[in-house]
Amino acid sequence: MRAPRVCTCGRRVSGGTRCVCQQARKAEADKRRPSARARGYTTKWERESKAFLVRPENQRCACGCGRLADMVDHKIPHRGDQRLFWSRSNWQPMASSPCHASRKQSQEKRAARDGVMAPPGGASQTFRGGLGTGSGGGFSAMQDTKTEIQP
Repeated sequence: MRAPRVCTCGRRVSGGTRCVCQQARKAEADKRRPSARARGYTTKWERESKAFLVRPENQRCACGCGRLADMVDHKIPHRGDQRLFWSRSNWQPMASSPCHASRKQSQEKRAARDGVMAPPGGASQTFRGGLGTGSGGGFSAMQDTKTEIQP
């Protein structure tokens, strides 16, 4: 069990729970967020992402945890850019939990909060192992692959 903490609004919050002000902000953001279909996750996406995961080199999570990948993640958040959304060089296999659900999204939230839209070095980097292992983890340059998005 986590120790209680003080929210930025000044309320004391039990460990592991969200403050009511955080819950309200999340609910408001969810109302403004377009549906998955509106963001491009269509039947075409389902078909293409499944085909991507079937390939032998895409069967394991890109973070290096060894789990079977069950979803396709965008290395660089596409933020609605359809060219980046469909660029297979921007795709990586991931395990939805815990790798994408917590680790990757935490990194993206930190990057957005700090005003960074993509990992340092852009598309030539990917989410590779080490998170939670004390090795620094996160986005690290791949020596053997350089992907560049061409217009």
